Amino acid sequence: MTRLGLALLLASLGTGAFAETRYLPWPEDGAAPRPYIFTQQHNVENRPDAEGRVQLIRKGYPLQVQLPGNPAIWSFRAEESENVAYRGRTMVYSPNRIAGTESLLVFDLELSPEVRDGDEGRITFTTDQLPSALERVVPGGVFVLRFTVIDPG
Repeated sequence: MTRLGLALLLASLGTGAFAETRYLPWPEDGAAPRPYIFTQQHNVENRPDAEGRVQLIRKGYPLQVQLPGNPAIWSFRAEESENVAYRGRTMVYSPNRIAGTESLLVFDLELSPEVRDGDEGRITFTTDQLPSALERVVPGGVFVLRFTVIDPG
C-alpha cells in the first residue's frame, strides 16, 4: 500500500464520529462551500430509470448544471423550476467531449432564500437542438433535476 493509500485509509478510520451523522457538518475553516454539480446524467425527465432520483441539496450551497452545448443551446425554464434562482452562464470550449457537441455550458444557480429544510424543488432546462448522442439521457431535449433541501444547521 502506498503512503497516500495508507493516509487515506487512516483518515477515513479517523472519521468514526461522523459514522452516525446523517449529514456532515458545515465547513468550519471559513472556506466557501463547493457547488453541487449536476450533468445530463442527473436528468429525471422522461427516463424510466430515473424514478425517485431526488438529489439532496444543502441550504446555502451554490449549484451548477453543466450541459453539453453547440448545437444544443439550453434555456433555463424559470416557470417550470421551483425554489431556485438563475445566476448566469459560462461557455467552455470543449469539442467532442460529448459526441456531436462543441462546448460545455455551465449554469450557476442558487436555492431561493426562503427555502427551508425538507422543501422540494426542481431545475428545468430545455433545448431544440439535441445531438443524437444525448437522446437517451435527455429525451426530447428536456433536462429536469428534482431535489430536496436539507439544513442540518
